[in-house]
Amino acid sequence: MTSFNWAIMGPGSIADMFADALKPSQKGVLYAVASRDINKAQAFADKYSADEASHKADGASHKADGAFYKADGTPPKAYGSYQQMLADPKVDVVYIATPQSLHFEQAKMCLDAGKHVLMEKPLTINAAQTEALIALAQEKQLLLQEGLWSRFMPCFEQVKLWLDEGRIGELQYICSDIGFAFGDREGHRLHNPALGGGALLDLGVYSITLSQCLMQEHPSEINAMSHFGNLQVDENTIVNMRYPSGRFAQFTCTIAAQASNSMTLMGSKGRIVLPYMFWNGNKATLQQEGVQDEVIEFAHRVNGFEYQIEEAMNMIEKNQLCSNFMPHGDSLAVMQTMDEIRRQIGLKFTPDAERI
Repeated sequence: MTSFNWAIMGPGSIADMFADALKPSQKGVLYAVASRDINKAQAFADKYSADEASHKADGASHKADGAFYKADGTPPKAYGSYQQMLADPKVDVVYIATPQSLHFEQAKMCLDAGKHVLMEKPLTINAAQTEALIALAQEKQLLLQEGLWSRFMPCFEQVKLWLDEGRIGELQYICSDIGFAFGDREGHRLHNPALGGGALLDLGVYSITLSQCLMQEHPSEINAMSHFGNLQVDENTIVNMRYPSGRFAQFTCTIAAQASNSMTLMGSKGRIVLPYMFWNGNKATLQQEGVQDEVIEFAHRVNGFEYQIEEAMNMIEKNQLCSNFMPHGDSLAVMQTMDEIRRQIGLKFTPDAERI
């Protein structure tokens, strides 16, 4: 079996979820972590073993403070420079967990160095950057995978099955809202236009991409409104989308309010409800008039990141540049949709964040 050495760019809380999900993998190990701050990289590396496979093979692993270590106590390699990490020939694939304003530059750096890439959502800041990265990945014949974790989860495969079976009749429209009040978190990245902040790119992307996935088409008409408040980013944004089939999706995303964080699919004979934190894919309820609700709960093997991790390695083994769960065409269409929403609401980021 092929084994993959993973490296992480950006050792924050999201990277912690990734590293935890990688631990049980039979094919991948956390080999290295890179940050512009060597102390952050070293602190993160100290928490994780670089060779889970050897643990499984020789039974020498042990657990301390919730993290696995190799028998000799050696953690993954820590790099205080992205270039140094990418120069390491043992790095096979890089997971990028930095703010979205850095995604284009860092993914390009990885692809130019011959490394496969799994990148946190959204893939980039704008559609032009996404197009450029897709072209580069095709030229280099390397994986470029948007890590929109929901798209890889069994929950949404079940929802699509219900739709295909006609369990709610003809799907008419999808409603969702997503958001949390970040107003008391001074200096939070979502308040910073230089980091691609605001509600749309970080939160609204879930409503857009899951509606796209479940509709199996891209919107043909978009109407958006937003409130910026005292920030230079969107605090509250509401969007209506019409699809070529005549169906609709509408969503609200916010960084100023505690939303219901639910999604409902309305059909001619019933509805499907994805409850609180719908993007986590933990539960789906099928509701039909006169019939008892059908509820399915989905317990992730780890934390939900494991599906995209395993799929990325499967795609590399098959010499595929992306997964059908989240193909390049869908990533690009999502960015084009967000570009149009940004145009309508006047959401602009810094030239450095937007550049190609």
